[in-house]
Amino acid sequence: MYQCKLNIIVVSGNIAIQAAIKSAALPEDCEITVSSVPEITEKYDKLDGAVIFGGIDAYQQGAGLVGKKTLRVLLISSDKLLSVNEMPNKPDELWTVTEDSDNDNDSLLVFYAEKLIARMKQSFDFRLQTVCFRTAYDSIPDLVWFKDIKGAHLIVNNGFCEAVAKTKEQIYKQGHYYIWDIPKEEYEQGEYVCLESEEVVINARETCLFDEKVKTKKGMRQFKTYKSPLIDEDGTIFGTCGIANDVTAQHNINSELEVILDSMPFAVIVNDEKEDVLAANRLFFKYFPDYSEIVGTNLSSWKNSVLRGKLEDDEITLETEQGLITLSCSIKPIYSIFEEMIGQAIILTDVTDERKRLEQTAYNANTDFLTGLSNRRRLFEYFDSIKHTPNVATILIDLDNFKSVNDTYGHKAGDEALILTADILRKTFPIDFIARLGGDEFIIVINGERSMENLKKQAVELLSALNKSFAEITEFGTLGASIGAAASTVCDGNAHNLEDLLKMSDSAMYLAKNSGKNKICFYEG
Repeated sequence: MYQCKLNIIVVSGNIAIQAAIKSAALPEDCEITVSSVPEITEKYDKLDGAVIFGGIDAYQQGAGLVGKKTLRVLLISSDKLLSVNEMPNKPDELWTVTEDSDNDNDSLLVFYAEKLIARMKQSFDFRLQTVCFRTAYDSIPDLVWFKDIKGAHLIVNNGFCEAVAKTKEQIYKQGHYYIWDIPKEEYEQGEYVCLESEEVVINARETCLFDEKVKTKKGMRQFKTYKSPLIDEDGTIFGTCGIANDVTAQHNINSELEVILDSMPFAVIVNDEKEDVLAANRLFFKYFPDYSEIVGTNLSSWKNSVLRGKLEDDEITLETEQGLITLSCSIKPIYSIFEEMIGQAIILTDVTDERKRLEQTAYNANTDFLTGLSNRRRLFEYFDSIKHTPNVATILIDLDNFKSVNDTYGHKAGDEALILTADILRKTFPIDFIARLGGDEFIIVINGERSMENLKKQAVELLSALNKSFAEITEFGTLGASIGAAASTVCDGNAHNLEDLLKMSDSAMYLAKNSGKNKICFYEG
């Protein structure tokens, strides 16, 4: 069963709002994450859930940053309701509270929270069902359609659009003669168009199978068509739906195999037990245009060139006009009815986007979002990979007076200071590992032998560069940096201890802070 995961952000210091949400009864298969922020400072374009604003001022400041996918809720006292009419950007929901009783408000907030969660869950379910429905019918290579009770087409799939060479917008609410480009007079003769079978289906109130001939731009076509009535819960029939399979070209197994292969969303090549190629689909020729004549030849040429001679599950990279793509190669044996292997189907699936998503996920998991530096998690992974090298040094940097910048100029200025610091660290230590540990604390890991003189020289250059850059910006005039460094040496396969190195660097850094700040100290042991 799927899990509906929703997020609710509360833009208020009112703890009763969060408490109400957390105590609200949740629908089945629903998970709610609640967080609180003092204000909205970034766009929420893809947040699946809601943002609750604890007042008109907070709403007017942050509502514009909330995307259409997210519900905007305004908590407001009843005496201020009229002011909502004057808002150009009105909320999706209003939670009205009174000033009479906190207990009454608490109960009311729980009631509102449950309604909001139910609404979000319903919206999530509807969207999920819509996506599933759309994906399902657009994945079917046959013609699929839904009509109203008068016979006008309301919904069709991609296969239908391809058959009639029209878009879904052009087909919407149109009848047969327009869709199939047949003159109305010719359509009304009813000999070689879709049979007027909707009435039969409606009267039968069940699915019916029809053999229908249709005159198309490609000439006469034969369809196997299943049609069903659309029956509402109260028994009312409000339309029909159908699925049509064009069986015109299915006269032999080769043409049938071609139809099946070409409907697949991946490249396929089929060979017999001697590796002679029996068939290949259109996606195969798209990926490998140099092998347009491969059918009827031996697979060895393509196998040696593309799969490096190995016919086994693998991934291959192709250079196309659109750039590099990655194909996952899967080998499926084909067995006869006597369970003898008579060939193989090689299936090549485009996994380029999937690999990019995995790479992006790995990057996000190991990267500080604000500065682009490595994070604490990546620090430990990196250190584990170098713990047996003979010489490792760590330099710990903690910004001085950073809190005052945040308090005086706001978090945006603080973020800019952190980004500036990260850029200077990269320039000063271009070949070394740099991470943001959190807050205004950074670390540099130097892997390999480097003299203490060079370490001190680079640390001095770093502090000088930081002070110079901070002094050029009014908001950063009070900023400085306390720097602590430590080094470790091992031999004979022994390992460095990151925790010990961090403690030594931290000790040196705090010595710098306690000695007047904006200084560099090296751990002396």
